[in-house]
Amino acid sequence: MKDQIVKAMNWRYAVKAYDKDKKVSKEDLETILEVGRLAPSSFGIEAWKFLVIENPELREKIKGAAYGQTQVTDASYLIVVTQRTDIRENIARELVERTANATGKSPEDLAEFNKMISGSIQSRTDDQLLAWARSQTYIALGAMVEAAALLGVDASSMEGFNPAEVDKILGLKEKNLASVTLLEVGYRSSEDGYATRAKVRRPFSEVVEFIK
Repeated sequence: MKDQIVKAMNWRYAVKAYDKDKKVSKEDLETILEVGRLAPSSFGIEAWKFLVIENPELREKIKGAAYGQTQVTDASYLIVVTQRTDIRENIARELVERTANATGKSPEDLAEFNKMISGSIQSRTDDQLLAWARSQTYIALGAMVEAAALLGVDASSMEGFNPAEVDKILGLKEKNLASVTLLEVGYRSSEDGYATRAKVRRPFSEVVEFIK
């Protein structure tokens, strides 16, 4: 298993050109999304939503907002990773309700838990809350990218787009969401020269320090 994980992460790269004729199975897509759903988040707030854009016209519009990058339309699937913008109003209540349902307790039994989460949320400014939520989405994104690699599926995450334009295209403001990253899932094209480039990473000894 250890060798399999390292091999998969060495194999993966940020695909620049996808094979439009080779499709990822729905089962593999749902596995990748499920791994994202199960990803950890601060307090378990899950302040994200993953939008799978299947409409070709919407994908074309999003490609325009992504400065014409063809991965947006050529990959099997386009996932827009979004963050919640209604944290102050709804997140604590929703989390307490989910926890109560999962544990068989009543919301009243979780009063201290509610107080802790609500206090953390209310102590932050609006900008701090948005930054906090945004940072959580990258945990899920990383989990999905690794899951795709382990399945032998290519994935490329993209911040090179106009978030405000994508939000407008998808009507995200009305849904209390804001786009953070685009995640394309598919299979690399044989014509993508980046596939054969050497992976450039700092050595383990520079990245990791053991402090005793």
